This record gives sequence, C-alpha cells and structure tokens, in this order.
Amino acid sequence: MGRFTGEPVSFMNSNITGGFWKQRQDLFRAVTVDALYDRFKETGRFEAMKMNWREGMPYKPHIFWESDVTKWIEGAAYFLQKKRDPELEARVDELVSYMARTQEDNGYLNAYFTVVEPEARFTRRTDHELYCAGHLIEGAIAYAEATGKKAMLEVAVKYADLIDRVFRVEHSAAFDTPGHEEIELALMKLYDYTKEERYRLLAEYFINTRGTSERDETYDFTDQEHMQSHKPVRMQNTAEGHCVRALYLYSGMADLARSTKEEKLGDICRQLFENITERRMYITGGVGSTYRGESFTFDYDLPEYTAYNETCASIALALFCRRMWLMDADSRYADCAERALYNTALSGVSLSGDEFFYENPVSVNPGRNAFNESRPDG
Repeated sequence: MGRFTGEPVSFMNSNITGGFWKQRQDLFRAVTVDALYDRFKETGRFEAMKMNWREGMPYKPHIFWESDVTKWIEGAAYFLQKKRDPELEARVDELVSYMARTQEDNGYLNAYFTVVEPEARFTRRTDHELYCAGHLIEGAIAYAEATGKKAMLEVAVKYADLIDRVFRVEHSAAFDTPGHEEIELALMKLYDYTKEERYRLLAEYFINTRGTSERDETYDFTDQEHMQSHKPVRMQNTAEGHCVRALYLYSGMADLARSTKEEKLGDICRQLFENITERRMYITGGVGSTYRGESFTFDYDLPEYTAYNETCASIALALFCRRMWLMDADSRYADCAERALYNTALSGVSLSGDEFFYENPVSVNPGRNAFNESRPDG
C-alpha cells in the first residue's frame, strides 16, 4: 500500500464514451443544467446576486442561496471543460458580472449579509458565510480551468484574502472556525491552483483550530459534536454530528495530510473512514441514520424505516473517498465511492433529470412520510 503517493488524473484527461454513465452525463447536460438554471431564476436566486433587495420586495435572499448559484456555475464549468458552449458561458458570465460589480472594496461578497443583515457579517458561526465562500472558490477555479476566464477567480481570490486577514491574521471575527465546513477543501484547491501558500495556511488554521476555540458557538438545539467541534481534529476518531459538515471536514483534512505528508492527520482520516464504512454506513453507501440534525448517531445504529441518508452526504462521502485513494493505494476507497455514487448520490436525481430528492430512505414506513420532514440546517 502506497501512502501520500497518488496524483490525481485531470478531469480533462478522462472521458466517458459510452454505457450507463454516458447516458446519465448526457441527460444532465441536456436537461439538468437548464432545469436548475430555470428554477434558480424563478425563485430569485440570480436576482439576489444583484444586491438590490429591500424590505418588502419579493425573494428575500437566503443564507444558502449564494452557494446554490456558485455550485451551479461549477457544474456548468465541468461540461464546458469538455465542450465550449457560448450560450451557457454567457449565462455564467452574466452572473460573474453581478459578483464583480457588487463585491465590496475589501473583498466581501455575500448577498444575505450585504442587503439583509450587513451588521451581522462574520458574527454568527451557524449562518454558512464561509460555506458559501468555499463554493464560490470551487466554482471560480472550475470556470477558469474550463474557459481561461479569470474574472470570477479574481473575485474569489479577493474574498479569500479578506477571510484570511479577518480569521487567521487579525482574529477580528466573532468566531474562529466555519460552522458548516467546506471552505477548507476549497482553500486546498485554491492553493493547488495558485500555489499561494497563504491559502494552505488558512485551511490548516481552520482545521487545527477546530475543537479548541471558546468562541465557536453551535445551534441551540444541539451540541458541539454537531459541528465536529467537540475535540481537536487529531483526537476525533469517530464520525460525529452533521454528516455533510463532517465529510467536508474530513475531505479537507485528507487534502492537508496529503499536501504536508503528515502521518498523524492521515491516520486520523483512515480511522474516520473505517468508523464510517464499518459501523455507520448503510449497505447502499448512505450515511446519516437520523433526520435530527442530518447526523451520524452511534455504531451500528442503522434503522430501516427512519433512515435519512441525505443525498449531499453521499456526495461528500464520495469526495472523501477520492481523497483517501489519492493518499493510499487501496481499492476499498474507490469501491466505497462507487457504492455511494450508484445508490444514494444517483438516486438524488430523477430519471427525467429535472426533479431532485433530498433524502434517500431504505424503505418506506406507512407511518412516516419520509419526504415531509423539515430541513433543519442545510
């Protein structure tokens, strides 16, 4: 087994030429990209990027909306890497122009905290600011790689530099680490793309500081395990709390371990993978056995009728697996990613490509409508 030896194969150097996944890929390009664009447009997500909402107007920006827009751009960019499309690029360029025009001089960019609660920026750890920033960074890198256009990347870099100054240098925010992890792995991508050391240092700061800060609050309804802040990361060897948060964190940890070749952090990632896949994962590759906090629970607690198995969590599991097989030459990581993709990731999109499923029950209990549970925190 090799350790810290894997090099990723570029997306541009791989092609699906036929079969099952080619059919799905073609469907997503022909239907899903436009379906999402139309839905985001009709619900006001794109309008929110103009930063002109005022009280009494429709489509009040939500704290999640920024990430929806930039994640759509990232998906569109992957298709553009394979085949340029002027119409699709024009849609993206219009959204990027909104970002460039409305970004503040200091680099800040978030629709909700600009027009709804400007006084609250970087004060509430639970409100997804850094999560949205991470998706902006990922979308910007993907679009730059696909088209060579750097306007969105310039926006993302300017914002990342502000976050670095506020959190790592000045410590002037009201909290120390992201409430919803994601920016850690995005910063590692930005470091790999730009070779600017400060982005790796910021990712390392967020990872190393987690579980050590007295300023990092959590939701009223839960505890610090929900946000993986109950212990420093090198003392966490069981998967706890909100599944998507956890798996994004573990992905960032694996990226950092591979970059620095730190055996201790790498071993923690291996222990977390084993805990998830041997004790806290359904046979389908689904994770998150309860809708309460969309969370892991405890070893072997995998109920059939109340299984939650959020689609996003299986996607995050596949991302973690990919990083683990880059770190270790072990086929079980690829096997796990494939299981998650074929089952609870793929089942999140309808056969028609224009409807989506947030959770993936193993079976349906007549006493519970699995699709009517509330979404607690994203």
